[in-house]
Amino acid sequence: MKRLLTIFLLLSFGLAYSQSCLYSLKGRILAENKALPGATIFIKDTNSSRIADEQGNFSFDNLCARTYEIEIRFLGYETITKKVSLPQNEVLEIELLEDKTQLSEVVVTGNSIARSTTQISSALEEEALQQLHGKPLGESLQRIAGVGALQTGPAIFKPVIHGLHSQRILILNNGIRQEGQQWGTEHAPEIDPFVAKQIEVIKGAEAVRYGADAMGGVIIVSPPPIHDTGGFGGAINTSYQSNSKTSTVSIATEGLLAAKNWSWRMQASGKYGGDYHTPDYTLSNTGQREVNFSGGLGYRNSNSELEFYFSSFNARIGILRAAHAGNLTDLNNSIISQKPWYIKDFSFDIENPYQAINHHLFKTSYKKNLSGNNSIKAIYGLQINNRKEFDIRRANRSDRPAISMQLLSQVFDFSFDHLADSHQGSYGLTTTIKINNNDTETTGIQPLIPDYRQVAAGLFALEKIKWRAFTFEAGARADYQYLQALTFINNDELIKPDYHFFYLSANAGLRYTINSQSNLSSNISFSNRPPHISELFSQGLHHGTATIEEGLLLPNGTLEIDESLFKNERSIKWLNSFAKQSKNFSFEASVYANLIDNYIFLQPKETRLTIRGYFPVFAYKQTQALLTGADITFNYTFLKDFTLTGKYSYLYGQDLTAQQPLIYMPPPQFDTELNWLIPTLNQYKAFLKARVLHVTQQVRTPITINPIDLEGSPAPNETFDFMDAPNAYTLLNIETGFTLPINEHDLILTLACENLTNQRYRNYMNRLRYFADDIGRNFIIRLSYNFYSH
Repeated sequence: MKRLLTIFLLLSFGLAYSQSCLYSLKGRILAENKALPGATIFIKDTNSSRIADEQGNFSFDNLCARTYEIEIRFLGYETITKKVSLPQNEVLEIELLEDKTQLSEVVVTGNSIARSTTQISSALEEEALQQLHGKPLGESLQRIAGVGALQTGPAIFKPVIHGLHSQRILILNNGIRQEGQQWGTEHAPEIDPFVAKQIEVIKGAEAVRYGADAMGGVIIVSPPPIHDTGGFGGAINTSYQSNSKTSTVSIATEGLLAAKNWSWRMQASGKYGGDYHTPDYTLSNTGQREVNFSGGLGYRNSNSELEFYFSSFNARIGILRAAHAGNLTDLNNSIISQKPWYIKDFSFDIENPYQAINHHLFKTSYKKNLSGNNSIKAIYGLQINNRKEFDIRRANRSDRPAISMQLLSQVFDFSFDHLADSHQGSYGLTTTIKINNNDTETTGIQPLIPDYRQVAAGLFALEKIKWRAFTFEAGARADYQYLQALTFINNDELIKPDYHFFYLSANAGLRYTINSQSNLSSNISFSNRPPHISELFSQGLHHGTATIEEGLLLPNGTLEIDESLFKNERSIKWLNSFAKQSKNFSFEASVYANLIDNYIFLQPKETRLTIRGYFPVFAYKQTQALLTGADITFNYTFLKDFTLTGKYSYLYGQDLTAQQPLIYMPPPQFDTELNWLIPTLNQYKAFLKARVLHVTQQVRTPITINPIDLEGSPAPNETFDFMDAPNAYTLLNIETGFTLPINEHDLILTLACENLTNQRYRNYMNRLRYFADDIGRNFIIRLSYNFYSH
């Protein structure tokens, strides 16, 4: 890595003196012959931008003698792209025209379906994703304020939005709801981040548009559109991490077919890594493998669009060997020692315990443009999710999975969107069919969750009206769900209980545009969610978490088919935000409160003796919960080439019934980054950035009980933890990189170091914090080449 750094610095200094870049580009943005302050001017070649001042003026300095492509955009006006050659002495005057085809301030998702304007959303764009290549989806999303992750070691990250996760978070993968085994705390999304051009997070409850799974928010993974212009092209992305010696590669290609209006895209990626390490020791058995691929075929003309898409995600992920706690004594010893009981030298081998996951998705969509700016769209999706979890089993049975299940899902969505001068709306129907089967012949044990069949359908309506500086919106949704489980009573009698759920959701919002630079938004949402199959029927040992879990229908450890034992979750979330953007400064602050009746969570119940020793028993319970907090994000550009970015979040989670804190709520954190665009290397988009992440100690935690104290005795009737929350910690990360133009294409090289000071720390949101520290210093080198032709 020292040699790589030396070569990189020598090349950077060589480029710095290879050319003098002292030219300026000045201009003025107008609309109806009047200055248009607040317009954004973006130079695509240098990835730099400016905001027009009160007189509509802008200026870029330290540019080289060449042709640049600039883009000018402002909400409610048509975006203009223009090529400008330097040097030139003229001051540009650019006139923007009002956009007659879309409503000002209306946000439309990548799949062109209307959604909330008053909700808070943040996105990782293409450039940010480029600098995160090689990271899992859940880890990448932590760069957004208010979004955290529930970890299981260094490779498994489950997204958390404002304290909610799993079946309360919906992920849209290329317009299709991702259907996997979301219920497991150690089940990460089965999505390859390399497929995405943008990943967007909607932090408000979006149950009206997307259904009950969106109670906590929505993650939208959007691949680049299939282009109908240009010839053959693509991109190659590679990366290497020193910590775990993980290599990743992704190749994407696209082109046009001989048939008119048809185009295609293909993408494949792979990951190969070994054991991670902390500053002091190896995290044995934390290697990972991935082989993923996707492909798309699209047809487009002036009135319609047709697309076929397929993706396959295949992973094998090792689970920290020391996390295999055979009983409470093992767990207690691990906590006391502060060091894993099992440590071996680095290895690429993946042994038990580990997960093997395959997820296949097929999608076809059709959109038809109607008269009067109206359109209809239909989407069909088929998904097959295979999950196997291998434990360390007795009697030479470790080659047999402890969990083996297949989930087959089908989705059909139909929507009608209309657009007029002052209002916009969307109406639609969504249906899903799920079939889950366990392979008990292979596992030889009772499944943790039973086989089940689920059919659901929902009707929704959304309307937005703009009047002067105000945008009003309202929506409503009605859902029906049929659920049938196939399970056993007393391990021998097969029963097939079924349930019918009817529930409603609604939302209302208001947005006030103060001026061209500032706005206020407020949104209130009411959501309903029936319990998931795992929350109702879980029974048995969950090997991945070394706990026995019991669902709501097992109040005394025995299955009871009684609908009075559970209720639907009901959430009321109020979200308010203020946003301001000026020439060199942007700021956004949001506050929220989420009151959830019948909130479902796992609570410790007792300890139970098995043939492997004592295990803690956790039972699903319902309570009234309050989640409230705030997110702040700002960007400040100073001295032309420096940008300071801050992202801060705070969350308060309380069990109102028991009057105690909720467990596994993300602690407050402060994420600050300073980015320097090196002016003498402007042509090469060279940058140097430093990021400081400070995570405070979570002081609002349940009581702590040593595991050994539970052996043979009942647990207290309240939430507790086995270990005190870890101390606060601060991580320093640095990164530098540049872009080399090669035959009108880009070669991008970046070099980064995470945890530069090799800090010892444990993350409260990491489930394996009981057993080991988090990872130490990590050098990352990334190389990307873009040879797209469009």
